[in-house]
Amino acid sequence: MSNPIEDASKIGRAVELARASGHTQWVARVVDVDSVDPLRCYARCEPEDRFVWERRESRQAFVAWGRVDEIESAGSERFRDVEAWAAEVGSRLHWLGRERPRTAPLFVGGFGFEEDGTSAAKWKAFPSARFVLPATIGEGRANGGTFTLLARVEPGVTRDAIELELTERLVEATTFMSAPIAAPDDAEKLDFDRWKALDWPPGPEYRVRSDRAHSVFADQIDLALEAIDAGRLDKAVLARSLRVDHDGRLDIPGFLDRLSTLYPSCTLVAMGRGNDTFLAATPETLIRVQHDRIETAALAGSAPRGRTPEEDAELARSLETSAKERAEHAHVVEALRDVLGPLCFELEVSEKPRLRQLFGIQHLETPISGRLRSMKGEGQGDTERNPLLRLVAALHPTPAVGGVPRDLARDWLRRYEGLDRGWYASPVGWLDASGGGDFCVALRSALIRDGEANSANDSGSRAWLFAGAGIVAGSQPEQEIAETRVKLRALLAPLTEI
Repeated sequence: MSNPIEDASKIGRAVELARASGHTQWVARVVDVDSVDPLRCYARCEPEDRFVWERRESRQAFVAWGRVDEIESAGSERFRDVEAWAAEVGSRLHWLGRERPRTAPLFVGGFGFEEDGTSAAKWKAFPSARFVLPATIGEGRANGGTFTLLARVEPGVTRDAIELELTERLVEATTFMSAPIAAPDDAEKLDFDRWKALDWPPGPEYRVRSDRAHSVFADQIDLALEAIDAGRLDKAVLARSLRVDHDGRLDIPGFLDRLSTLYPSCTLVAMGRGNDTFLAATPETLIRVQHDRIETAALAGSAPRGRTPEEDAELARSLETSAKERAEHAHVVEALRDVLGPLCFELEVSEKPRLRQLFGIQHLETPISGRLRSMKGEGQGDTERNPLLRLVAALHPTPAVGGVPRDLARDWLRRYEGLDRGWYASPVGWLDASGGGDFCVALRSALIRDGEANSANDSGSRAWLFAGAGIVAGSQPEQEIAETRVKLRALLAPLTEI
């Protein structure tokens, strides 16, 4: 419980420090509440900056909205830029009352697949690097929850103004939790006396189009196989997209809720900005760091699920014994081992992959964990730097989303893939106050733009859904196209709910 007198004193010190130094400070207050429903809050905070993260099986979930600071960056230094920004802001953050655990989420954001981003209008809200210090962070727990309320202290602001701002943040957060979910308008309910069986009002319309013909995608796979046969590549991950047009607003909160239910073992992540949203229900963790412990997993090699237990078991057996799928998986394991091995005192890699079975699809997965060595700053003496973002920079893109060798595969994709990936297959996640955090690879992802002009309706919505397939020696174009279909259906069905 915060002490009002102590809080007022600490706010006063932050105000005075901002005035004396000429530099912005920040204050934060932690408030215990009966409950926090991250998806419920996320649904109510549009069009503010917003972020939600959930792993239902591990009961980890939080929501963040608003912003009291942000950074955007591009180029080869984007990871270092975000690292330096987070460290600087964190050094000027003053806690009122108790401080949150230093391993709790504090900064949220993500990176584009390419370091220089994209000039495409559809990705304008999501540059090659963007992170936010939120105004409010809500964390749900089994026995309650907390809201962390943050305020920006500029030179010249008053203590009373900051206290009022924090109070308003709490009122907003509790309103999000208590406000009832809007019921359908009675006028929209069906009048059975008016409508007859053959005159039902039409349901929602969705227009779906692939970004290229299957024959074109097959030709691209053949080009990749030629490069592999010639020894120029070992693997290339080709991706494609579907565009979904809708005349109304897409139900993004409902979409997220359905994804959460369908894929409880995956990481559900969404970042919204204005009318634009990027989201994913991804099975792949890029890297997780807590103190000196790291966790990740190699995830590559895929097969559909069966329609019967017997068919499912046979598909699983075929996946586990497939030389092609095991070779694709081995590329990812070795790449992770090569990057992480020199940075760890110990690195534990499972001897053989296990099955990761999801709704509609199953993968080969090898868990990896270890203990980090001390990571000192280059040219900064003994100063500790954020280890997580350097690991993210070293790992991205993994062979599971780019190819092998990494640089040659990226060059090949730039030349031949023809897809504006944006944040698809990129690192998205959060940083804590101690140099750790959690990043996923944004697979099974979508970009949604409400208000995107389509057809004759300027108030409609447009979504792009993304999926890729790993091409290695022995790949068959039709099988790879079928794999992308399975992955795209994982998003298309819960998005449209036809």
